[in-house]
Amino acid sequence: MEVFHLVLRNLLSRPVRSLLTLLGVLIATASMVLFLSFGEGLRRSLFQELSRVGPAIQVVPEGAEGLSFSTYPEITPAQVQALERAAKALGAEVVPTLFLVRGGFDPQTSFFFQGLPQGVGPDRLYPGLKAKEGRLTPSEGGAVVGAKLAKRAGLSLGSPLRLSPKVTLRVEGILEESGGLADNLIFAPLAALQAVLGTENVGALLVALRPGQRAEEVARALERAVPGLKAQTTGEVMRFAERALRISDLVRFGISLVALVVGGLLVANTVMMSVYERTREFGVMRALGAKRGFIFRLVVLEALLLALLGGIGGLALGGMVSQAINLYTLSEVGLALSAVTPRLSLFALLVALGLGLLAGLLPAHHASRIPVVEALGRV
Repeated sequence: MEVFHLVLRNLLSRPVRSLLTLLGVLIATASMVLFLSFGEGLRRSLFQELSRVGPAIQVVPEGAEGLSFSTYPEITPAQVQALERAAKALGAEVVPTLFLVRGGFDPQTSFFFQGLPQGVGPDRLYPGLKAKEGRLTPSEGGAVVGAKLAKRAGLSLGSPLRLSPKVTLRVEGILEESGGLADNLIFAPLAALQAVLGTENVGALLVALRPGQRAEEVARALERAVPGLKAQTTGEVMRFAERALRISDLVRFGISLVALVVGGLLVANTVMMSVYERTREFGVMRALGAKRGFIFRLVVLEALLLALLGGIGGLALGGMVSQAINLYTLSEVGLALSAVTPRLSLFALLVALGLGLLAGLLPAHHASRIPVVEALGRV
């Protein structure tokens, strides 16, 4: 307790310097927490969405594996027919689909269309969806709009959706809010989106299985039946997503490392300045019988306390900013894209403490090695 009393007394005796150092560590930790929280939020939202999707297998062109459909439809009608025959023989059902994006980068002006075959409703892909107004399954010239997108864009039954100079759809249904991705999609006839793109191809095929069928076995059978296509199970997509998110976590951590290094240098500078100013004090301690290890621990604890307080403050600040971001993303796209999880919180505090320890080692070593005679001789 005596050591902690000395540490607190020294930090409080230099309040401005201690506060500035604390703010440096706080901002560095908050930036790291915020950067990494996007990975945690995306991981959570993505897995929740994948668990809601009905079809257990997604078939895409080889080389387009992962989370996204091909940027341009590449699966030909011949491949679709071959896959449908193979799936029928296995007792599975195939739903061809493609995505089309219209608008800008701002969520307010972006529209995400998903094309479905005639007679297939969005509830086949996203179980539990219900129509709030109008139809659930769009007709040949109509579209069904997710609840949040309809509210955000001011769409109502009968509103026109102009996809190209030749293709215009009418809103025939608005879905009930589900809390998922479907709230921000527009479900349209597959043929209409193909006409906009000037192709008969599709971007992906979704395969629904009978109860009791093993997705892995069916996926491998479909790949053997139709060369050039890759059948992915939900589990494979999740594993791919986890690898991609880990890589993005490393990239974000590398970016935040710059701020962490700056925060560490601030701690080291503060502690080193404190050591130089207290040289005589350390000399008196040594003359009164204090061992070098006591001086070493005193200085290291000072650095650790600064880092811990800054880490806790940074964690709190990062959490508040994360919540503010989620308020925006939930209102715009219906997803919480940031999450400060327990493991992220623990990691942030450990990094902050490690930062403090590394920043305090050199000043502590210097303080413990000051000769007693030299220290007492300074004024």
